[in-house]
Amino acid sequence: MRMPWPAAVAGMAVAVLGAAGLIRAAVPLPVGGGGGGATSSSLPIVVSGAYVRQPAPPTDAAAAYFTVYNSAGRPDRLESVISGAGATAVLHSVENGRMTVNPAGVTIPAHGKLVLSTGSGHVMIEQLFGTLRPGQSVNLDLTFADAGVITVTAPVIALGAPAPTTAPSGGASS
Repeated sequence: MRMPWPAAVAGMAVAVLGAAGLIRAAVPLPVGGGGGGATSSSLPIVVSGAYVRQPAPPTDAAAAYFTVYNSAGRPDRLESVISGAGATAVLHSVENGRMTVNPAGVTIPAHGKLVLSTGSGHVMIEQLFGTLRPGQSVNLDLTFADAGVITVTAPVIALGAPAPTTAPSGGASS
């Protein structure tokens, strides 16, 4: 039985594209400042100190933390975060002493920063696609109004482990 050539070509295309996706997923992204991050002196937005805390069982959600620096002369807005580790990623920040969801995003002031750290905000990755274990990495696509999409690689750390030394510390924003 002979396979029609369009089906053979389509099958080969799917196989090649699938392999390319697997290879791309296996290639580590650049890491800046010793922790997960995206750094480039030409970018007005720099993300550093990214990490994800291993979820407490039986939770199917994990918190991601990082610092966003805005070196531009005008504010930019972190509009959304997408992670391949879960179905959704929701930005939470502390306002008036309460944790709030930020569906419209968060503004990073000109020459300012946004610090997401324990007690001052995080990105909650929900409906995890699998188990997150220390030593693994999670990719986060941060979409900014002006700077566009910045992909950050965040290592997963153990539930009780101290935050990495390059991790964010301090308040919510300045």
